[in-house]
Amino acid sequence: MIIYKGVSYSFMEVDKMANKLANVALGLGIKQGDTVAMLMYNEPAFVWTWFGFEKIGVEVAFINFHQRKKTLLHSLSISGAKAIFMNSGIDLYQAIDDIANDLKDIEFYTLEAQNSSIPSRFKSLADDLKAAADQRIPRDKRSSITMKSTNCLIFTSGTTGLPKPAIVTHTKCMIGGFVYTYCHVTPDDILYECLPLYHSAGCLIGIGTSRRNGVTMVLAERFSASKFFEECHRNNVTMIHYVGEMCRYLANSPKGDYDTNHKIRVALGNGLRKDVWTLFQKKFKIEQILEFYGATEMPVGFINIENAVGSVGRVSPLIKRIFRANFVKFDTDMDQPVRDEKGQCITAAPYEPGLLLCSLSEQTPFEGYKNRDDATKRKLIHDVFKKGDVYINSGDLFYHDENHYCYFYDRLGDTYRWKGENVSTTQVANIITELPFIIDTCVYGVLVPGSEGRAGMATINLLESEKKHPTEDMISQIEQRCINELESYAIPRFLRFTHMLDITSTFKQIKATLKKEGFDPAVVKEPLYYFNTKKQKYCTLDKEIAMAIEKQEIKL
Repeated sequence: MIIYKGVSYSFMEVDKMANKLANVALGLGIKQGDTVAMLMYNEPAFVWTWFGFEKIGVEVAFINFHQRKKTLLHSLSISGAKAIFMNSGIDLYQAIDDIANDLKDIEFYTLEAQNSSIPSRFKSLADDLKAAADQRIPRDKRSSITMKSTNCLIFTSGTTGLPKPAIVTHTKCMIGGFVYTYCHVTPDDILYECLPLYHSAGCLIGIGTSRRNGVTMVLAERFSASKFFEECHRNNVTMIHYVGEMCRYLANSPKGDYDTNHKIRVALGNGLRKDVWTLFQKKFKIEQILEFYGATEMPVGFINIENAVGSVGRVSPLIKRIFRANFVKFDTDMDQPVRDEKGQCITAAPYEPGLLLCSLSEQTPFEGYKNRDDATKRKLIHDVFKKGDVYINSGDLFYHDENHYCYFYDRLGDTYRWKGENVSTTQVANIITELPFIIDTCVYGVLVPGSEGRAGMATINLLESEKKHPTEDMISQIEQRCINELESYAIPRFLRFTHMLDITSTFKQIKATLKKEGFDPAVVKEPLYYFNTKKQKYCTLDKEIAMAIEKQEIKL
């Protein structure tokens, strides 16, 4: 089932380890209906730990291993976890130890043997696992669990600023394993999975495909452009799983010995741009690309099974009718759907960006977010096409052509995607604005030539607004706060300082003009800085630097 760093683990071995984990957990007093958290890197233990908790009806919160301090504390607290399980990583143990005193009523466990790098508050379960029975767990240990029960919690970024735990049912987990069936997957296939397992892509699709179809999964610790095709060659990989940014790195990498010396027949993923798609497919001679769209909390998704370059799938009128999905006109300045004189939403025309909405029904349910009723309610739009109807807001814009092929256009509002991760603008803004010399901060994503997604940019209004330029000390404090408090991908790549931020009559920040102006010094006459990733500091951005960034001579 799994190959990791050259070591193979059969389905039977994984199942026995899951049984051991389940028995140990029962001995700890963990039972069906409880919630636990997992903070692990990509490793086999992630798989059997998850499966073990499934066997006893325990829901698992998958924690992003990039999170630190306030964000990590929030995720663990809101999940309602009674225990956290870890297996390796000195930095991860330290991250938990930093916030442990603020975590109430939670136990700390590690699957590895106790050693000097593991804080004393963690109890090692290594001996317990070795001694535990590996027989199947009786069904009465999960007797109350149905397909509608919560299987796991997967955290998403959103308008509230901090990650929200999206509820993922057993039904949705099962569906994840079906995605690769569109490429006629068989047990003889071998899948290369280097996406983080805490994401729905890695766990629901990656692990799900292996579990449902009997596929061998070659699990990588992380993505490496230099080793990618060599590992695929060495393991006879036939299927790969991508995000668009990953494909761009590979397409732009130097020519290698294994570029076409492989057995890959299909690549499946999301976020692949048209220009990168063609280059990627041609360079590596991959027969089929299955680009799809899906969101953790959304009940519908699309998949392109016809190799239509750039499309996420064909959404015909029949499909729209069956799944009650539609694309409606959206006003990006007012941040809301456009409505006609009757107060109803208006369907987007071909080639016109439209917001994806899906009708809330028994066939297309929305489980929402655990312990976040406010965020769950904000995800719903009422009276869309008739009085009383309710639709789920995807937060994503698409456009479609005359043949009903759909293309991703943009992500709305208070999130943007960078380095394959969703970034919450509110979270970043709140962390920066906590500095005493800042009145307010507006964070948004800007397009950077040659990069997938959008790079973060923060426009800052200083308390001492009469100053045209921030002091060196101010810049230093901003960079240190970002480095210490934010995930590396969430650190704004650009800073802009202004004397005033435009807001609406309801005090919402107006970002459209800021996004349009971007980081161009020819347009922006206010102080600009960029984040030098090599020096890990903000440096002045002038026309020469901006040109070097656009030519990809300076990497962000």
